[in-house]
Amino acid sequence: MPSLCLSLTGSTIARNLELLERYRHLVDMVELRVDFLEPQDQFYVRRFPALAGLPTILTVRRKSDGGQFVGGEAVRLVIMAKALAFAESDATRNFAYIDLESDLHVPSLQEAARTFGTRVIRSRHILDGVPADLPAVWRELTATGFELPKLSVFACSLQDTLQLYEFFRNRPRGEERIVAAMGDFGFSSRILTQLTGSILSYTSALEAGMTISAPGQVDPRVLDEVYRFRDIQSDWQIFGILGGPAVCNSLSPLIHNAGFVACGIPAIYTPFPADNLDTFMRLADLLPLQGFSVTVPYKEKVCSRLTTRSLEVESIGACNTMVRTDDGWAGYNTDAYGFKRALQDFYGPIDGTTLRASIIGAGGAARAVAYVLASLGVKACIINRNMHKAKQLAERYGFAWSGLTERAVHLLEKYNDLIIQTTSVGMTGGAAGDPLEWYDFQGHEALFEAIYNPVETQVMARARAAGCRAVNGLGMLKAQAAAQFALFTGREFPDILPDFAVT
Repeated sequence: MPSLCLSLTGSTIARNLELLERYRHLVDMVELRVDFLEPQDQFYVRRFPALAGLPTILTVRRKSDGGQFVGGEAVRLVIMAKALAFAESDATRNFAYIDLESDLHVPSLQEAARTFGTRVIRSRHILDGVPADLPAVWRELTATGFELPKLSVFACSLQDTLQLYEFFRNRPRGEERIVAAMGDFGFSSRILTQLTGSILSYTSALEAGMTISAPGQVDPRVLDEVYRFRDIQSDWQIFGILGGPAVCNSLSPLIHNAGFVACGIPAIYTPFPADNLDTFMRLADLLPLQGFSVTVPYKEKVCSRLTTRSLEVESIGACNTMVRTDDGWAGYNTDAYGFKRALQDFYGPIDGTTLRASIIGAGGAARAVAYVLASLGVKACIINRNMHKAKQLAERYGFAWSGLTERAVHLLEKYNDLIIQTTSVGMTGGAAGDPLEWYDFQGHEALFEAIYNPVETQVMARARAAGCRAVNGLGMLKAQAAAQFALFTGREFPDILPDFAVT
């Protein structure tokens, strides 16, 4: 089973010990990032393993490798030598590992490590994607046969993560190694470490004032409570959510993984930020994924990859759920169901003969909303930055439409009993701002914000300040996720959804 290593990036030894006590029960080992320490503490790390009481990695990472150490190489070597120089006879009180870069070969330091029972991690940190000579890089890291090879690559695209999965799935199973794809596109490698054969995954405390030791690391509480990192088995089914980089902030993993636990289903659900649909589909087959949710910006794009489509997908022209079948991918749309449930809870009974509604946006979520409003007989308009998309969606249902022109203001003033905001503007991890900054709320409007993270967006706060009723998209998320869960597993989602909230 892979171990979980807490990377300590506090500015003092005392601060790092404080952090360790907070997370000790969640991790198997720690990495002391000496390069993050204040200079006066850097030469006094020798006794840290004894104080920590857990296997400890000694790391003094250079700036050129993504670290914080700015002193000269001679100073760095002195720090590492002093950390090993007075090792005690009890090996458990020594550093368990020392991380040395692939170009750092100091026989005296390496001999000291061996003498005191400290194993060398031979590492390479590549900050501009997977190198073309990946096999040669790996041969260099594994040349000695007794050092522990470590490869960390900043994934500049999902293609980089795919290449790492492809390369390491063909390596010998008995080969010990540490592998990580840094950054948003490498998020899944932090969770699915068994797929690269990595013996550990690094985590950092995401607390106020703390800096993660590498891009894309996940907080230990999240790894434990949401992803059950130390429980994952190699035969578990894999599910996930496809989207842009903001998908790392999705609540869907919290919901689906909790459902798997409650139902006793051996499965894991993780985000897959993607910049290219073709690459993701290859990754989905490689892992293989048994099903996945789809969010911005892929709900319409994935339709061409479906072997079978539900009636909702056919009618809406967008898909938010894909399930693997013997014949290929089956596509469904649970957004419409989720929106209808949430709308009725928020607004109450809908009288389509009198209600006038505006839909802001014309993407996948807007398509589902338009489908529901049309089925309820509601008169509506579509307002979107891209006028062609607004016109195309509106004409499907006989709605009025406008781009972001002066006409949009007049149209919204006419269709403002209910305003449904479906764009990603204001979403955590997405574009900041207020998508309706050009509209002055009068106080009688009801605002349905499809975003659920943050709990209150700028436009919601402004609407409430004007006296409007407003709700976020958490109710819609819960309802559509429950429907997805049933499609993924054939099981009804357990009655635990009310316990979830955005914090």
